[in-house]
Amino acid sequence: MKNITILIVSYFSSKHLKRLITNLIEKSDQPNALQFLIVDNTNGRDKALKEILRNNRNIESLMNDGNHLQRSVSHAGGLDLGFFNIKSDYTLIIDPDVYVFREKWDTLFLEQLNKKESLIIGAPYPQWKVGKVHDYPSVVFMFFKTNDLKQTNFSFYPFPNILKKVKNSILRKIIRLGFLSSKQSLNKSFKLRNLVKWLEKKTGITSPDTGNKIIEALPLFNIKPLCFEAKYSRDTLAEEDTPIYKIAKEFEVFFLHDELIMTHMYGSEVFYWKTKRGGDLQYWEKLISQLEGESYEKLS
Repeated sequence: MKNITILIVSYFSSKHLKRLITNLIEKSDQPNALQFLIVDNTNGRDKALKEILRNNRNIESLMNDGNHLQRSVSHAGGLDLGFFNIKSDYTLIIDPDVYVFREKWDTLFLEQLNKKESLIIGAPYPQWKVGKVHDYPSVVFMFFKTNDLKQTNFSFYPFPNILKKVKNSILRKIIRLGFLSSKQSLNKSFKLRNLVKWLEKKTGITSPDTGNKIIEALPLFNIKPLCFEAKYSRDTLAEEDTPIYKIAKEFEVFFLHDELIMTHMYGSEVFYWKTKRGGDLQYWEKLISQLEGESYEKLS
């Protein structure tokens, strides 16, 4: 049995998967310990995925029909199905549009997990995604002992009942200060960041997303977080013409103790998070290539 299962939910994400799988294997210290489990949320409609599955014996797949469902609901259903089938000691849940910079990422995180206390490691929602969880890893990148999360016995389904949804919707408008708390505005103003952070503390989680019930349960099981830091472009302390600054400006970039760990493309049409080139895959890959040099092979 492989020691680490990497769980990926794909909805027409083939353009990312080949790159991601190669990236995780090449940056791994123990690539033979990795097993990939892809949940195809198109239920077989993504024809390009079949080619990826055919050419890699370390990939297993499950079919799931996430069509016509709200995005987070579809994602949660895929994660529930995949996680139920994981038997390995460790699990990495990761989004397809992630690139890991850290060499020997698996050994680094395994060493942390094998300390006495229970731990979950990964990328929380960035501070500019107001109303979401910032102090525990999200399903963008979440590495943990499999049994730690299985014992919570919760679904990845994200949404509360209708009354709570209505209340959250009202509160989100307040803490987002109308149209003021966009990523660009928060990047420029420390005062605005502090105000929004204060409002978030008062209201709590008003934009629960995939895995939120599990995240809320983790403190009850004494599972502590080790979170990456998503930095605004101005907080990277990099020059404006450097790749790291540009990645942070247009996409998401994460550090652990000031060491570069990963980037998440996440092109979004949500006003608050949208950036000018956030949906430009070629631009994202170009910036990664500039940082990685010859070790990066551009994959389409």
